[in-house]
Amino acid sequence: MCEAKYKMSINLQVLNHLGLNLYSNTSAVLSEVVANAWDADATQVDIKISGDTITITDNGNGMDLSDINHKYLTVGYQKRSESAFSPVLHRPVMGRKGIGKLSLFSIANVVEVFSHKNGETNGFKIDTDSLRKAIATNDEYYPTELSTDGIDLEGNGTKIILSNLKKKRTAALATHLRQRLARRFAIIGAKNQFKVLINDNEIVISDRNYLSKAQCVWVFPPKNQPDEFKNDLRDQTKADKLKLFKALPSSIKVGNASYCITGWIATCSEPKELDDDENLNRIVIMVRGKMAKEDIFSEIGTTSLYSKYVFGELSADFLDLDDEADITTSSRQDFFEDDERYVALKDFVKNALAVVRNDWEDTRSSSGVDEACQYVVVSDWYNGLKGDDKKSAKKLFGKINQLTVEKDEKKELFKHGVLAFESFKLKNELSQLEKISAENIAAFIEVAGRLDDIEATMYYQIVQERLAVIKKMQDVVSDGSLERVIQDHLSKNLWLLDPSWDRGTEAPIVEQAFKTQFETIDAGLTPEELDARLDIRYKKASNKHLIIELKKGDRVVRTEELFAQVKKYFSATKKVMSTLDQAEPFEIIVLLGCHLDGKNYNEDVYNATKEALKAYNCRIMYYDELLRNAQNLYSDFLEKNQNLSTLSDIISELEMS
Repeated sequence: MCEAKYKMSINLQVLNHLGLNLYSNTSAVLSEVVANAWDADATQVDIKISGDTITITDNGNGMDLSDINHKYLTVGYQKRSESAFSPVLHRPVMGRKGIGKLSLFSIANVVEVFSHKNGETNGFKIDTDSLRKAIATNDEYYPTELSTDGIDLEGNGTKIILSNLKKKRTAALATHLRQRLARRFAIIGAKNQFKVLINDNEIVISDRNYLSKAQCVWVFPPKNQPDEFKNDLRDQTKADKLKLFKALPSSIKVGNASYCITGWIATCSEPKELDDDENLNRIVIMVRGKMAKEDIFSEIGTTSLYSKYVFGELSADFLDLDDEADITTSSRQDFFEDDERYVALKDFVKNALAVVRNDWEDTRSSSGVDEACQYVVVSDWYNGLKGDDKKSAKKLFGKINQLTVEKDEKKELFKHGVLAFESFKLKNELSQLEKISAENIAAFIEVAGRLDDIEATMYYQIVQERLAVIKKMQDVVSDGSLERVIQDHLSKNLWLLDPSWDRGTEAPIVEQAFKTQFETIDAGLTPEELDARLDIRYKKASNKHLIIELKKGDRVVRTEELFAQVKKYFSATKKVMSTLDQAEPFEIIVLLGCHLDGKNYNEDVYNATKEALKAYNCRIMYYDELLRNAQNLYSDFLEKNQNLSTLSDIISELEMS
C-alpha cells in the first residue's frame, strides 16, 4: 500500500456518477472557489487569467495538512456540521454539500492547490487523466505532492492554479468574468469586507450592469433598514430613464412559518438592452449572497408582451436553512421543485409579476402618447382631439408602445394607428379599438391599413406626388431641357399619357425586335427627318403595346412628314407582332410641342389628320395639353378630398423623420 501524504477520500465510482463536468461555465466554477474563500473568512480574492492558466488566491484562514485531507479532499464533507458560521468573521457559510471543489475539473485538466496556515504550507496536484484511470480500475487516488518553494502566500490563505484548460481561454474572459461574478454574488464589496479582483482590477457594483438598464423597478425591501436598501438600488439606476420605482410587500408564508424575500424586479425600455454577453431576461434567485438559481422567470410560464422586458434578482435565504432539509441539486444551481419552500417562492414571484404586468402596461400606455407625439404632426393631430376620442387615441398609442419593435417599426405602427383610428372614427366604431389587446394590435392595424378610408389617404399622397411630377415636367419642357431628359421623365410616369397606365413594364425580347425594325426605318429617313425625330420608346401598359414618338418641343412637324413616319411605324409594329406571333393591341402616340405645320396650321386639316391617323392606331398629343389635363384631373381630386390632407401630412412627416 502506498504511504502517501495526501489521500482523496471518496468512492471513485461515486465521483464518476457525480461527473467531472458538474458545471456548465467558467463563472459558475469560479463562483464556487470565491464562495469557499468567503466561508474561509477571506477579505480579498485575487483571480489572475493568463493564457492557459487561471490562478485564484485568497487571504482566508488557509488549511493545514489535516484540513486538506479531512475537509478539502473529503468529498461530501459537511462544512456546517461544525458551525453554520465562519470562525473569525462569523459569516453565514455558503457551502453545504462539500462537492463544490469538484467543479474545478469541469474547466481544467490539472488542479494545483497550495495553502498556508499557522506557519505551515502544503501543496498538491490532481490531474484528470490519472483520476480517470483510478476510477476505471476502482483504485484509490492519491494527489501528487508539490514543492511549496516560491509560493508567495503571505500569511494564511490558499492559492489554486487551474491549467491545461479544457476550452481555450482568451483575454475577453477577464471582461466577461468581471460582470458575471459581480452578478453571481451580492456580498462583494467593502460593505461586507470582501474584495474580489480580476487581473488586479477590483469588481465593483457597477460591473453588474443591471439596474442601469431599468425603466421601472419594483423593490422588495428588508424589514430592517428598508430605506437604505431602496436608496442603494435607486443609486444604481439612471434617473433620467426611471419612470417607476415602487416598493412591494416582501413577506412570504411557508406553512406556519413567515420569511422575507428581498431584492427587485425591473423592466427595461427595449428588450435588446437585455442582450449582452449573457441573456438578462431572467429573474435570478440568490441564497446567502450567492446565485442559487440562474432563472426562475422561465418557469412561471407567460407569453405576454411585458415578459420580454423583465429582469430581476431576489434573495431567498429561507431556501437554505441550517435546520431544514437541503433542497438544492448536486450542482447547487437549482432546487427540487416539489419542496414546499420552492413552491411558495414560485407563487410569490407569480403574484409579484401580476403587479409588474399591470404597472408596466399602465406606464407604457402613459408614455405611448409621449412616444407618438415626438412627431409634431402626430402631436398636433392628437391635441386636436376632444373628450372620449382623445382617451381612445391615448389607449391606442399605449398598446402600440407595448410592442417589442424597433423605433422605425414603431413609427410605422403609429402612422397606421392614426389612419386606423380615423377610419373607425368615421364609422363611429372607436369602441372596437378598446377591444384590441396589445398582443394583437400589430396584426389589427395591418388589417385596418387596408380599409377603403386608408386607401383614399394613400391615394391622396400619390396625387400630391403626381402634381409635383407634372410641375417638374412643365419646367423641363418650358426651359428647353434635353429631349433625353423629357423621354426618361415621361417613360417613368406613363400615367401622364393615361391615368390607367400607372406602371409600364419592360419586355426585352419585344424591345429588341422593335429596335431592329426601327433601325431599318431610321436608315430610310432624311437628315431633316432624323433631326425631327427624337426617339421611339416601347412600353407595355394595360395589356397594350405603346410606341411613343417624342418630338422636340420647338420643332415644327409637317403633316405629310408625320404621316410618312407613322405609316412606317405602323408597318414595322405589325411586322414585329407577326414575327413574335402576337396579336395584342398597340398604339402609337406622337407628342408634339408645336402645332402641325406651324404658321401654316389649319384646324380643319388638323382634325382630318387626327381622324386619318386612327386607321394607324395613332393619336397626337401636345405637351401643354397633356400636362394641363393631368393637372386638372388631380387638382380636382385634391379639392374634393381636403379632409384627407391632415392625415397625408402626418404620413409624410413620419416617413421623413
